[in-house]
Amino acid sequence: MRIATVCSAHGFGHLTRQLVIADALVARGAEVTIYTAAPALVPAAGEGAHRVVPWVADVGIVQRDSLTEDVPETLARLEQVASEARIDALARELAGYDRVVVDIAPPALEAARRAGVPALAVGNFDWAWTYGHYPPLSGWSERFAAWQAPHPGLYLAPGPGLTGFASIAAFGVVGRRAAPARVAARTVLVCFGGFGLDGVDGWLPRVDGVTWLLAPPMAPSPRLDVRWVDDVPFPALVAGADALLTKPGYGIYAEAARAGTPIVWVDRGVFPEAPSLEAALRARGDVKVVGRGAEAVAEALAARWATVARDGRPVPEESAAAEAVAARILDG
Repeated sequence: MRIATVCSAHGFGHLTRQLVIADALVARGAEVTIYTAAPALVPAAGEGAHRVVPWVADVGIVQRDSLTEDVPETLARLEQVASEARIDALARELAGYDRVVVDIAPPALEAARRAGVPALAVGNFDWAWTYGHYPPLSGWSERFAAWQAPHPGLYLAPGPGLTGFASIAAFGVVGRRAAPARVAARTVLVCFGGFGLDGVDGWLPRVDGVTWLLAPPMAPSPRLDVRWVDDVPFPALVAGADALLTKPGYGIYAEAARAGTPIVWVDRGVFPEAPSLEAALRARGDVKVVGRGAEAVAEALAARWATVARDGRPVPEESAAAEAVAARILDG
């Protein structure tokens, strides 16, 4: 069976979980082609040899960095990326496949419908629901809801859920997993995904014995207590770190949960998905950074390590959700 997987261009978490599902599909004899606008470094981290086609399938919410949204620019890009011409072009591209997996770009669902190919939406939230929280995007929210309605949705926990699909089935967490890589005695991996974080050095306190790790696409730092690592798979860095400094996002939550790595996180602002992810983080004992800057991070990190000293690291989460999702996709 030939499967096309079309991933949202918003951050890395959509693609990283789909790499795990794609591996599970290939293990069941399917052939998977991934359509994504993510940098090549992310598909390369998957286990399977999946063909990758560069394609911008949606906009998500345009962000200047991981913590800063730009709604006017989102509107401007939607007119291009979700145009009738672009949807029809993707429909022509998808016409030869047996199934389309969409995470979770509404224009791709509409393209699959026009191509006459069965499509399934996979995600922990949907863009029609998200856009409904932004009055300037309400018209697009209604359009996305119409594009989502004919298709089944497969919900991946944790998250706010899926809304308005023809049917919804729930599954557990899906995330990459790797053997831990230790690159220094005590490390904190700084994880702000595809959007990065402006002025990241200002967030990093100087803590005796702690090495801060940065990995692509984040840029190197001249600080002696910061190490830039570009030759170790990112999930191995997650598993080998003593803690992660991040923002609430599905991809990093899932990989930390699978590895049992503690987290401290910074506020993500008004992004509607964040509260449900923060609840999942708190449930595993992780600590929110109260305020901004290095001092606030130091306090949160000390609090998180105090609970680790008392209770141990979180237990790595076992999950067969990717395999269950793959079976559902192949069943149609």
